[in-house]
This record gives sequence, C-alpha cells and structure tokens, in this order.
Amino acid sequence: MTLVARLCGLLLMLWSGLALAETPPDRRVALVIGNSSYRNAPALPNTVNDARDMVTALRKVGFEVVDGIDLDKRGMDAALTRFARLAQDADAAMFYFAGHGFQFNGENYLVPVEAKIEDEVGVQYETTRLNDVVTALNYAKGVKIMVLDACRNNPFVGLLAKRQATRGFSVGSGLAPVQRAQGMVIAYATQANDVAADGAGRNSPFTAALVREIDQPGLEVAALFRRVQKSVYDTTAGKQTPELSLSLLGDFYLNREETDADVWRRIRASDDTTALQAFIQRYPQSFFVIDARTRLDLLERRSLVSSDREKLIREFAERERALLQRLERAEQGRRQAADDLARKDIGDAVGASPPVSAPGSAPVAIAPAPPASRTQDKAERARLADELARREAELAAIETEKQRLAEERRNVEQAMAARLGVSGSLSPNRSTQPIALPGAALRPSDAAPRGRASGECAELLMRAQLGDLTPAGREQLRQCR
Repeated sequence: MTLVARLCGLLLMLWSGLALAETPPDRRVALVIGNSSYRNAPALPNTVNDARDMVTALRKVGFEVVDGIDLDKRGMDAALTRFARLAQDADAAMFYFAGHGFQFNGENYLVPVEAKIEDEVGVQYETTRLNDVVTALNYAKGVKIMVLDACRNNPFVGLLAKRQATRGFSVGSGLAPVQRAQGMVIAYATQANDVAADGAGRNSPFTAALVREIDQPGLEVAALFRRVQKSVYDTTAGKQTPELSLSLLGDFYLNREETDADVWRRIRASDDTTALQAFIQRYPQSFFVIDARTRLDLLERRSLVSSDREKLIREFAERERALLQRLERAEQGRRQAADDLARKDIGDAVGASPPVSAPGSAPVAIAPAPPASRTQDKAERARLADELARREAELAAIETEKQRLAEERRNVEQAMAARLGVSGSLSPNRSTQPIALPGAALRPSDAAPRGRASGECAELLMRAQLGDLTPAGREQLRQCR
C-alpha cells in the first residue's frame, strides 16, 4: 500500500509540473479613441481614419481593443473604465488617442467632442485628464504603452490664453512631458510643447508611419518607434519629429509574427515547393526571395530530370534485355556450330585410323575411301567452319552493339546531368556513379573521374549559399578550388 501511495504521489507531482510548464498565452489589451467632429472647434479631418486603422493594426497583432469614435466626456469615461478593468493583470496594455489635447498648468488633457473650454472650470470638468489614462495603464502587470497623436493645433489654447494674464494659470502649445513609470513606453506625435501636423492624406504622418511599422513582424518596440521617428521626419521635411520616452527592462514586440528571416531559416533546406512558393508570395520584397527562387528552380529541374531519368532507365533496360536475349541465342548457336565441327573432326579422325590386326595374323588391307565421299566430308567440314565463323561474327557484332548502347547511355546521362547542373548520377543521393542499368557491368572506364565537374561545383556553391551543405558537401566543395 505504501508503494502505491508513493507512485500516486509521484504521478501527482509529475502532472503538476506539466501543468505549471504550460505557459498561458499573453493577454494584450488596448484602448483606441479618435475624435474628429468637435462641436465647438474645427473638425479634424484624419483622426477617425487614424483610430480605425490603428484598431485594425492592433487586432491583427493580437490585441483585444476597446475603441471609440467621436466620444463625448461620458463616452470617454466609460471607455476608460472598461479599458481599466480589462487591463488588470494584462501582459501588455496600450492607449492610443487621436484628437485635440493640450497642457494646462503643466498637466495634459484630452478633449471630448462636445467640450466647451472657455476657462479653467471647463478644463477641469469637460476634459479627460491624461493622468487618469496613466492610472488605467498601471493596472497592467506588463508593458504599458501610451501613444498620443494629440498635439494638434488646438483652438482652445487661444481662448484660455486670453484669461491667462488675469487668472494666474499657464497654457502651452502641444503636450507637456509625462512623467514616465517603470515598464512604460510613451510616444508623442511630435516633441513636447510642439504642434503636430494633421496631414493631407488619409492619416496623419505619425499614425501612417506607426500603422505601417506595426505591420512589420519582429521589430522591437524601441526600434519600431525609431523607424516611425525617421519616417515622420522625412515626410515632413524635418518640420515634425516624434518623441519617445521609454523605460523597459526587456524587449517587447508589438508584432510577434515570424519575420522573413525566421521563415527562411526554417524552410531553406526544405524540398517542399509549396512552402517555397508560399514564402515568395508572402514576402515578395524579402532579401531571401532570390534564394527561394533559386532553390525552387533547382527542385523543379530535379523533378523534371528525375521523371526523364526513370523513362531513360526503363528504355535502356528494355534495350539491354533484348540485346542480352540476342546474345544468349547467338552464344547458343556458336556453341552448337563449334560442337558440330568438333564432332566432324573427331569422326574423320576415327574413320581414317587403320584397324588393329590380331597378333600373328596377316595385315588387314584398307580400302581407300571413294573420291565422292571424301569430297562430301570436306564440303561438310567447310560448311560447319563457315557456320562457326558466322556465329562468332554475330557475337562480335552484338558485343559492339552492346558497347555502343553503353556509350549512348553515358552520353544521354551526361546531357541530363548538364540540364540539372551536376555531374554523375541523377539519383537522389547525388552519387557520382553513372546510372546502373540492368545487366550492364561497370567497366573501369565507366568510373567517375577524379575531381569535380564545373556543374557539380556550381550546385555545391549554390547549396553553400543556401546553408544546405553537409560536412561531406563542404569537403567536395574544397575539391573544386
């Protein structure tokens, strides 16, 4: 009973260890808001498109997104509340806002669509504090990302500035720097205290670049935003430079899909033409497309040559079989002719020897053979000798034909090998021996030449470039030099 209990305990520990080893999938949440149709300010032309395109991009890379378009104060508060609940213990939380925002007394505010901001009271009660967004992000246990495409030219700033001298508060252009926390990434569409452009196309320059870079797999978040910075700087001819504040202890990737390099590393030695074609379609601009096309071409040529090779083997096997049958029949005829001639010679020798007489008796007289019989014997012997010579000539002709067949086989094999770009056999193991046909013995002259042919060296070099070269292949490549 003790043994059973121990076994049960061991199984329970093993099961628990396996359960702990299973890593739950990362949970990623985001809040995306795009405000455009402001009632007390000019509408922003791109913010709705910016928000919708950002929602699509984030959902594509695995984020659960709370989204809102043209939200009033109540709508923004409701969306922020829902997001804060989702962010609890999330592995990553992201906030994106496109719309009007401004700084007041060093604190940042985001503007709902119905806000009417004429004084500091409107600031306090008709806007959303950015600090409330930071509080919601901090519910997440992992990476926190805040993206603000809100540094637009804000008309509310002008209204507040008129009261600034008499009310003792400060109003500035753009957004004020946000105090960063551990594990937080803060990206501004432009530098602090500066104004960002709306853009003339579908999106603002900042969001257009950000959506484009999120679609690129394998970009660490810092590298991603640096690329966004450069893109915006180039697009605006240096008039706008996004700003990044980052405080991460490790790497984080918005798009965790495999890169073209990851996929190519996995399939570069594959003989699956479907996988290679899918790679070319998926990454048409990849640096590795040339290698993929080269390998695909090699495999397609091998497939064609392999089919031709099988046909060639069957054809030569049939011709060799017919030739061997002729050879056997000719050999049988030669043996028969040789036996007949030998029996004739023995018979003539026996018939020509004198009979043996008994001791003491008189010698036996031998009657000479008739002239007609001697003539017939000579004619028969000549006929048998001619038949033997004819059979031997037939055997020699068949042997010559056999050599011609072997030479033809080698020539055709070399032509097929040249099509493939290798030398020697076209068998899957790439042996350098000629194709072995049934009944065809390999003579020393048939052996593979020493050294490496240029076609084989070309293939070995290509396989080395593709990283698909075995140690034996590397040794063969050294022989090419």
